[in-house]
Amino acid sequence: MTTAPVIELPPPAGHGDVLARLQEARQLLVGIPGDLAGVMSDDLAALAAEAAAVAAAADAAQAAVVLEASSRGVIATSDHPRPQRWVEQSCREGGVPVTRRAARDLHEVALTCAGPDAERIREAVTCGRLPVESAGLVARIFRRLRASVDYPDWDALAQIVVDWAASGASPGRLRAMEDAVLGQYGTATQLDEKHERQHRLREFSGFRPDRSGMLVATPRLDPASEAVVTAAIQALSAPAPVKDDRGDVVEADLRTPGQRRADAIVRLAGLATTPRVDVPGSGARARVTVTMTLADLVSGTGSASTALGQTLSPAEARTLACDAEIIPAVLGSAGDVLDLGRATRLVTPAQRAALHVRDRGCTYPGCGAPPGWCDGHHIRHWATFGPTDMTNLALLCRHHHTLVHRHGHTATVDDTGVRWRRSDGSPIGNTPRVRRLADR
Repeated sequence: MTTAPVIELPPPAGHGDVLARLQEARQLLVGIPGDLAGVMSDDLAALAAEAAAVAAAADAAQAAVVLEASSRGVIATSDHPRPQRWVEQSCREGGVPVTRRAARDLHEVALTCAGPDAERIREAVTCGRLPVESAGLVARIFRRLRASVDYPDWDALAQIVVDWAASGASPGRLRAMEDAVLGQYGTATQLDEKHERQHRLREFSGFRPDRSGMLVATPRLDPASEAVVTAAIQALSAPAPVKDDRGDVVEADLRTPGQRRADAIVRLAGLATTPRVDVPGSGARARVTVTMTLADLVSGTGSASTALGQTLSPAEARTLACDAEIIPAVLGSAGDVLDLGRATRLVTPAQRAALHVRDRGCTYPGCGAPPGWCDGHHIRHWATFGPTDMTNLALLCRHHHTLVHRHGHTATVDDTGVRWRRSDGSPIGNTPRVRRLADR
């Protein structure tokens, strides 16, 4: 009887073997630049792609090491119990300092993968399918949702987010997806509350000179505000080639997209102070297309999305619908467009002029904002068949306009002025903005 040969398996790789392999790979890479002189030109593109693949594999290996250290408790019991600090210190001691951003992304991945339902994220980052930089954002989004909503299948959601990020979805699209999930599966007010927190953080820094002498400012805007600003800039930053009398282009617009956007901001400032009928965009608000279901629009639940990729809460969509040039694409249950609203639902120029005379500014009690800073608000929203009539309109500054929509405040218009009350019917303030209405 023939005896089967005994196959001796090699022992598992220990610390020394893994470290030696990494050191050997590093030495091989260090020698690459000196070998390029002998490479055929036709091979350089393939080498560039392979070098990128090697870099991705190195990132995955680093992430795997950090996750292993986290799962074993090595990081928690060290002098630097936070993954970010542990990574920074370990790399510094090894003579290869890591950037703070890279350490922070590894920190986010380690925190998320230490929690439940994150196996898909761990697999994607350790096999190199998901770069560490993208994985950091995915981890933050997944952890926020895990703490905020009751999603029916977390493993499936993790896979969806990973697939989006791995296919090249921008950070903006991933955050929009987060808002969409929050709007659909969170409580009725969660998305509003999140955007309200973001709205409180809005700011626009003063201009400061950079090294070249150019002036730089930094805006930080919530999604609804950014939607209006971006739509306005896009409306005024289209290429403007020189044309002859027959309409033929005789000189192309050579400005870069960035230069056109910068010119659009300057033009917006000019239009705000000197509106002219003969200037395109003058006297008209930026156009924003918002898509949401009819049920969500009427009930004030769920979320809405703009054509530019922002996700808005119903209150934000209603606020914009009053006086921004919003085009509401209202969908039925099957996703078909039931109604594509038109900008004619907005306050007309004649009505706006009459509102300026009648209301003389923001009608919310105690506010002194002038008419030019105000929106025309539908007291009974057009989504619930409120007419665009003077008796259903009132001027509100953007701050109070947002507040009114978020808290369900309403008003009545009579010969003594505009009187505001809370959703429970209690009055707000005791003196209306005007004593007598102008002729309607």
